[in-house]
Amino acid sequence: MKYFIITYGCQMNKSDSERIAFLLKKIGYKKAPSIQEANLVVINMCAVRQSAVDRVYGKIKEINKLKKKKKIKTLLTGCIPKKDLERFKNYFDYILHIKSLPCWKEFLKHKSFLYYPNSRSQTFNRKFDIVYLKQRALYSNNFSTLIPISTGCDNFCSFCIVPFTRGPLSNRDHKEIIKEAENAIKKGSKEIWLLGQNVNAYISPTDPSVNFAELLKKIESIDGDFWIRFTSCNPKDFSEELIDTMANSKKITKYLNLPVQSGDNYILKKMNRPYTISEYKKLVKKIRKKIPDIALSTDIIVGFCQETKKRFQNTVKLFKEVKFDMAYIAQYSPRPGTKAAQIFKDDVPKEEKERREKILTETLKKIALKKNKQYIGKTLKVLIHKAKDGYLIGKTNTYKTVKLKGDKKLVGNFVSVKITKATSWGLAGELSEEKYDKKLIVIVGPTASGKTKLAVDLAKKFEGEIVSADSRQIYKEMNIGTNKPTKKEMGGITHHLIDVVDPDQEFNVALYKEMAMKIIQEIQARNKLPFLVGGTGLYIWAVVDNIEFPRVPPDKKLRKQLEKKTKKELFEIYKNLDPQGAKFIEKENKRRLIRAIEVCKKTKKPFWQQRARKESLFDVLEIGIKLDKKTLKERIEKRVKKMIKKGLEKEAKRLFKKYKNKPSLETIGYQEWKDYFEGKIDKAEVIRRIIQNTNKYAKRQITWFKKDKRIHWITTKKDAEKLIKNFLK
Repeated sequence: MKYFIITYGCQMNKSDSERIAFLLKKIGYKKAPSIQEANLVVINMCAVRQSAVDRVYGKIKEINKLKKKKKIKTLLTGCIPKKDLERFKNYFDYILHIKSLPCWKEFLKHKSFLYYPNSRSQTFNRKFDIVYLKQRALYSNNFSTLIPISTGCDNFCSFCIVPFTRGPLSNRDHKEIIKEAENAIKKGSKEIWLLGQNVNAYISPTDPSVNFAELLKKIESIDGDFWIRFTSCNPKDFSEELIDTMANSKKITKYLNLPVQSGDNYILKKMNRPYTISEYKKLVKKIRKKIPDIALSTDIIVGFCQETKKRFQNTVKLFKEVKFDMAYIAQYSPRPGTKAAQIFKDDVPKEEKERREKILTETLKKIALKKNKQYIGKTLKVLIHKAKDGYLIGKTNTYKTVKLKGDKKLVGNFVSVKITKATSWGLAGELSEEKYDKKLIVIVGPTASGKTKLAVDLAKKFEGEIVSADSRQIYKEMNIGTNKPTKKEMGGITHHLIDVVDPDQEFNVALYKEMAMKIIQEIQARNKLPFLVGGTGLYIWAVVDNIEFPRVPPDKKLRKQLEKKTKKELFEIYKNLDPQGAKFIEKENKRRLIRAIEVCKKTKKPFWQQRARKESLFDVLEIGIKLDKKTLKERIEKRVKKMIKKGLEKEAKRLFKKYKNKPSLETIGYQEWKDYFEGKIDKAEVIRRIIQNTNKYAKRQITWFKKDKRIHWITTKKDAEKLIKNFLK
C-alpha cells in the first residue's frame, strides 16, 4: 500500500503532514512518488481563507477521475470548517481530526471512518492534546526541521477560524521539544523552526518557569552550527525578556514576522486585536533598538468589515513609517463560525479589496527594493534549500531569498554568497571565493597529549570546526573510557563524528573516511576551517592521503570464529597473512585485527597492499604535539584516575551487561574490567593495567606519527598559531 499527502496552508500543517507520514510508514505504507500511484490520498487542508478551502474542492475533482481508473481511498484532515464538514462527507472515505493521529491505525482498518469532534471540546482535548504533540515526524529533509511547541489558540481574533479548528492553546513539554531539536541537530539539521499559532505565549506544562524566552535559551545552548526561527507570534505577548534573548543570541536569526493585520485602530478593535498602532510602533522601535539589523515582516488583511478608504490609508501610512522588509497581504474572506462572519457585514467589494492589495504591494515593493539593495556587495551566510532550473535557492539569516549558480550537492548546507543583484522580492549572488578552499588542519599526538584542548583553542581563533579522528569516540555510550570531550570542554565549537554508531554496530575505516570527507568539504563550503583531530593514525591517513579501502562485506561466520580468539592469537594470524601490515596495525585493537584478517581471507591478498593512495583532495597542514616521556606518563596517570573518579567502573559494567563481548569493548579502558567483574583481580590492578596499556598505546602512536615526515612538531599553542597563519597565507 502506498500513500500520497497533499498539504495546504501553514508550516504547522506541513509539520503535521510529516507526523502523518511517520505514522503511515510505521503501519506499513510506503510513500508514492505521485498521486497517480497512491492507494491512500491524504489531504491536510487549511481553512484560514476561503481560497484555501476551494483548493480542496478542486482537488476532489482530480481524485474522482483517478477513482474511475483504480481503487483509491481518500482521507481529509487539518483545519476543517464545520460548514464544509457535511459536504466533505460525500467525497472522502475518512475524515479524521489531526489530534486523533495516535488512533489512525485503528481508524484505517475500517472501510470508511468519520472522527471529527468539536475542536474545543474539553473531553476531546484532555484525551488527545498531550499524545498528539508527542507524535514523531518523518522529516521532509534533514536540514530544516519543523518542531511544534504548541497547538491551538485562545485569542479569538474576530476574523480567525484557528481557535475553532485547532482548539484551545495547548503547550508541549519543553523537555520533549529540546530532545527533538537535539536529535535533529545531531543528524545534521541547520535550521530549527519552532511552531505554534501563538508561539510567544508558550509556557511549559511541566515547568512554568520555562516560558518562550527560556525555551529559546535552552535550544540556543545545544552544540552545533544552526539557526533558530519561530512563527507565528502575537505583538501582545512580545516581552522585553524575549527581545533581550533575541538580541543576545548567536543562533536566533535576525528575522521576525510580527503580524499587525491592520494599520487602523478602529479596525484593530473590530478584529479583537488587543493593541493600538501606537503600541505596535513602540514595540517595533524597542526591537530595532536592541536588534538594529533585524528584518521585519508582517501579515495584513485588506478589506476587513467597515474598512473605509480613509481607514485603509492608515495601513498604507504604517507601511511607509515602519518600512517592513516583507508583508503577507490577504484579502478578507469571512470564515464560518467566527465573530466577524456572524456579526459584521462583509461590506468591502471584491474589486476594492483587489485595488487595496495592489496599492500595498506597490508600496512594499519600493520599500523592499531599497532595503534589499543595501545587501549588494556584501557576503552573506546562506542556507541552500533547493536546486531548481540550474540554480540554487537559499535563505539568508534575515530570511531573504537568494538565487545563485552552484552544485546541487550544496543543498542543505550553509555557503557564503556575495550578493550581486537585488529585487523587491529577493537577492542574487555568486559563491564567494572560499577563504579556506581545500585547507585542512590536522592535529595529532599520543593519547593525553592535549589534542582536544589545542584544537578547540585554535578553532576559536581561526573560525573552525572539529572532526574527530578517534576510532573509539565514534561509539555512543562509551563516554568516560574513551575520554570524550564534555560540552564544557568543546567550548562552543562544533564537533563532528562523535557518537555515530552503537557499540554493537559494524563500523570500519572505509565508512569513517567516507563520512569525514563529506563533513570536511561541507565545513569548507561554509567558509570555515576544518580541524581533523585524533590519535588514530589509520583514520588520519585515510583522509589526508585519500586512501581507497577494499569494499568487503562482513562475514558473520568468520567473525564469530575470530571473536573467540585472543588478541595475541589474532595478531599472529594477521602477521602470517600480511607481514607488512602487521608492522603498522594496532595490536591491542581486536576489532581492527578481525577486520584486517577478514579482508585478507576474503580477497586472498594482503590487506596493506589493497590500500590504494589517490591524489589528496585537501591542502593539508599536519601539526603534532610533542611531550617529553615523563610529562606524558604523568598526564596518562592523571587522566586514568580522573576517569575512575567520573564513574568508569559503572559505565564499563553497564556496557558489558548490554553488549557482552563485542569487539568495540575490547579496547583500553574497558577490556581491563573483564577480569575484575569475574572476581579475578582487584580494582587497583584494573587501574594499573589501564595505565600500563595506555602508556604502551601512546608509545605506538608516537612511533606511527614519527614516520610521517609531513608533521610539524610543536610544544606550545603559539607555535601552532604561527604555523597556521603562515599556512593560510
